[in-house]
Amino acid sequence: MQEFDVLVVGGGASGLRAAIAAKHAGASVALITKVHPLRTNTAIAQGGLNAPLGKDDSAEIFAGDTLLAGDGLCDRNVARTFAQEASADVIWLERMGVPFNRDQEGRLDRRPFGSNSRRRTCYADDRTGHIVLQVLHEQFQRHQIPSFEEWFVTSLAVDGDSCLGVLALGLRSGRLDAFAARAVILAAGGFTRLYLPSTASLGTTGDGQSLAYKAGARLMDMEMIQFHPTVFPKGQGLLITESVLGEGAEIVNDKGEAILASKAVPRHTLSVSLHEAMQNGSGSVALDLKRIGKEKLMSRFPQTAESARTVAGIDITKESVPIMPLAHRPMGGIETNAVGETSIAGLFAVGECACNGLNGAGRLAGNTLTEAVTFGRKVGEAAARYAKGAAKRGFPAAKLTDEERRLASISGGGSSGDSPGKIHSELGKLMNEKVGLVRNGAGLKEALERIPGLKERYRKIRVRNPSRIYNYELTSYLELESMLNLAEIVTLAAQARTESRGAHRRADFPGRDDKSWSCHTVVSLVKGDPQLRTKPVTGERS
Repeated sequence: MQEFDVLVVGGGASGLRAAIAAKHAGASVALITKVHPLRTNTAIAQGGLNAPLGKDDSAEIFAGDTLLAGDGLCDRNVARTFAQEASADVIWLERMGVPFNRDQEGRLDRRPFGSNSRRRTCYADDRTGHIVLQVLHEQFQRHQIPSFEEWFVTSLAVDGDSCLGVLALGLRSGRLDAFAARAVILAAGGFTRLYLPSTASLGTTGDGQSLAYKAGARLMDMEMIQFHPTVFPKGQGLLITESVLGEGAEIVNDKGEAILASKAVPRHTLSVSLHEAMQNGSGSVALDLKRIGKEKLMSRFPQTAESARTVAGIDITKESVPIMPLAHRPMGGIETNAVGETSIAGLFAVGECACNGLNGAGRLAGNTLTEAVTFGRKVGEAAARYAKGAAKRGFPAAKLTDEERRLASISGGGSSGDSPGKIHSELGKLMNEKVGLVRNGAGLKEALERIPGLKERYRKIRVRNPSRIYNYELTSYLELESMLNLAEIVTLAAQARTESRGAHRRADFPGRDDKSWSCHTVVSLVKGDPQLRTKPVTGERS
């Protein structure tokens, strides 16, 4: 059994930054991740990172834009602190080696992006997430932090009211092992692979949220799912950065006519506008990037041009790209405070895994990477402080034996004829159709009636491959359990919120209801079933 002060679960931007910060704070740190860090979902964040670096900008204006996108559910103090610290964190990235684009004066260039009221999105062409991830991984390696790659965390080791580590399956060795830690940081990303298709990478299956939920932590605002408006929908979905709209691209109908009066609106508003246009006679909609100009397209959006050519067979300098909104990122996640503490002592969460009140009902375009870096730093430091003051407790050895029995129970035996892939496919279609961009009571009720049936079929599946070495049938099975649990929670919270706010749109309740719903939804596991309650929005009001 390995022992550390701080164990980070997840190798994306928030996990890498948290590990670096905890090491800087003097803690012994390790990182455990089911895929290599450079294959994590961070790489799909193309557009850039927000920071109020312009002469016409300020932390106050930036916080105001973040609050506006959050549509009344943001924690104002969290948003203001984030806006005040973002610039220093982006400059830290630049000093660590991120080759951000420069303006004519040699300063960090900033592009218009989404509903930001100022040009504040620093970027590296349209590969920003990929490049930030590379640099963070380089810094992580420089700090010589132990890294357990291709280890799948199967459960948290919670004893009483404290988290004491994790149990994880080594995919290379096939061995189940225990990792003891005074503090555990969940940075395992989002869960939007429970929608098919979506923009999320294959591993974005809600492992962290499900681990925390089953261990007794609370999940908050899970109904708030951000749909991205500019996605080529065929196959797995090809995300085209929304920043092309700020550079001159237009959304057009099948006649090539621009159909939106304003593109500088929150992402959820833009997605709903596209949905309505497709429903109300515009037919298919497409993204016309030709208007940007070939030279600018190839210099600022080389990855977009390459991906469109190889994935969609489209030359964006000559043709428009068919698009539709697809599930992108959650705003909800594990309920935390501003430094990542959950309702379980010693358990922290950060990034898309967490819900700390920053995003409310809608995330401002360009905030995702900045959030990962800023709160990765803050949560890593907080976990290190906690670990230094926490009394050492023995790891509950029986947990390892119990987990061995659980994994053995799902292997071998007869087959039901079902498979994790088949059930996932049905779940993804159900979520898109009934719990998608625009919802209604009847569809949500139907989803809640059908999900238990999918769960029952799931429980009858047995993993046929007896080996645990790179057994992707086994890991797909474990991931599906997480997605089924979270699908039920998302649907339950969406059914409860009888209003439209931010990314949550109810066709049967089209208005925002501040009297009844100016609050968060919180779901916890009680006697084997999800139980929902509400809690007030915190932070200083203005």
